[in-house]
Amino acid sequence: MPASHKIDFNAKLIVTTWEGEAVDQDFIEAIKLYQKNLQNKPEYIEFNEVVNFTKVTNIKLTINGLKKLGELASSTDLDKHPRKLAFIVSSTRAYGLVKLYELYRNFSKKANKMIRAFINEHEAYDWLKIKE
Repeated sequence: MPASHKIDFNAKLIVTTWEGEAVDQDFIEAIKLYQKNLQNKPEYIEFNEVVNFTKVTNIKLTINGLKKLGELASSTDLDKHPRKLAFIVSSTRAYGLVKLYELYRNFSKKANKMIRAFINEHEAYDWLKIKE
């Protein structure tokens, strides 16, 4: 899997780094594993999230893939625990795709996660109110 996760218990933060190609099916499988193994565990319920895409080498995402990702991701949002999700990207194309993902994700009535895309890593952590 091109995704790796790091847990920062002090900052209550889950950091995911994606390396290599960004492909629909890989993202779908990765988010399912993430939801099962990390996000839905009681000890991480109040954790914010960072997804770092700066090591992505090629983007092969489709509109249908982004829609499916948005639906899948919002299906596990919890009303009592709104969280923040910061994406760190290194290109305007990736930035635009994150904005599309956010749009599709927010179509769900369950969606309650605040999402922002950043090109600057420091700004992402500032938004999360976390010191690096």
